[in-house]
Amino acid sequence: MIRLYVNFPLNSAKEVVLEEAQNHYLQKVMRLRVGERVLLFNGKEGEWLAEVREFKKKQTYLGIILQTAVQSSELDLWMLFSPLKPKRQEFLVEKATELGATCLWPVQCERTSIPRINLEKMSLHSREAAEQCGRLTLPEMKSLTPLLKVLKEWPKGRDLLFGDETLTAPSLNEISFDKDKKYAFLVGPEGGFSQQELSLLRGFPGGQGVTLNSHILRAETAALVGLSYLKFCL
Repeated sequence: MIRLYVNFPLNSAKEVVLEEAQNHYLQKVMRLRVGERVLLFNGKEGEWLAEVREFKKKQTYLGIILQTAVQSSELDLWMLFSPLKPKRQEFLVEKATELGATCLWPVQCERTSIPRINLEKMSLHSREAAEQCGRLTLPEMKSLTPLLKVLKEWPKGRDLLFGDETLTAPSLNEISFDKDKKYAFLVGPEGGFSQQELSLLRGFPGGQGVTLNSHILRAETAALVGLSYLKFCL
């Protein structure tokens, strides 16, 4: 069944109206008919079953039927990454959303080769992934931020693990995790962290370098390996 993320209340609604892209998607792409049903979620109030009541040229009217899933808590896990080329970054955002990352934070490093981030596209890819995989929330999207500023403004109580491409750090399975703590995983740019950045990260309170594999992994692979391991160990 089609699932859609919406940005309006569902708990108190009897009828909702979809416009623009979602209206086009249901009418022109999926070719739904009056009486057919979809699932809706807004990241706060669980999942709801709705029925197509009426189609207009630029609007779709849906009647809310019942709640099919309640909103549940999720592991608070951040993923930080240096911007990648479009297709690789789209893949990374999609898979990180499926894995349950609650925050996606692009970080500008010395060797970052992509100077800008399109947050609108990132959000779209993340939303589509959540709609497909059954997740009831969307990750927070932060703006591209220099690594030094990220470290200066880092929130207390959250440990930062980072992929150490020198292969000299402990492997992930040698790290002891505290289930009462919050964690984030950072992967550097394609060229790796600079020596200065590695020194900053290694000396950062709560920072811990990790070796992910016996070989150096591509950035998107490293990010997903780290995120997956944290997800299933916490």
